[in-house]
Amino acid sequence: MAKIIVISNGKGGTGKSTLCMQFANYLTSIGKAVAVLDADEGQTIVDLREVEVKQHPDTPLPWKVWNAAENAQAFVDRAKQMGDDTYVLVDCPGSLNSNLLPFFRAANTIVIPFRYDDVVIMRTMKFVKILKMAHIEAKQLFLPNCIDIRVKNPNEEAIKDMFRKSGGIILPRVKQGVSVQRCSTLRPIDDYQKKAIEFTIDGILKVVGYNNNLII
Repeated sequence: MAKIIVISNGKGGTGKSTLCMQFANYLTSIGKAVAVLDADEGQTIVDLREVEVKQHPDTPLPWKVWNAAENAQAFVDRAKQMGDDTYVLVDCPGSLNSNLLPFFRAANTIVIPFRYDDVVIMRTMKFVKILKMAHIEAKQLFLPNCIDIRVKNPNEEAIKDMFRKSGGIILPRVKQGVSVQRCSTLRPIDDYQKKAIEFTIDGILKVVGYNNNLII
């Protein structure tokens, strides 16, 4: 069965789709097979792939992308037929509904992007509580995403401790920058993009690889 990594948060605007595409491009660059399931009703990744294919019809597709906004269980069943060396990335909407539960239950890991903003933190903790009530057992990785390093949140360490106490792991931050936002479903990841996310992605891969001694 493929490794299923769900990228989700109950709050929109935390950079889930951008992170998913950059993750897919990174994995492809190191020779991994990747399938992206776009479970967001907005279909950001599916729509961008369609636009890019029209603009560059002769460009090989680096990874698969499917519209998975409906019938999550069918896509989980499809993932179960894929090889162990395949990574399935699930881009979820900025909300949590029962239709997404098959993804969460099948996931090896749930990556939860967040920002140090009061509303985002409040909604993120509510999201975590919902996962707990649903008895979701996947390891939760909290990712400080698109962080402006010039601005220090006085509550940053307290927030990290709160997430750790919930049973999660804090990933290395992804800094705010043009290189991260400049993503594509066709164009290979460049050196600037890889440098911006490689420590974060490597942290995720260690957890997916069941390294229980990981300390971040």
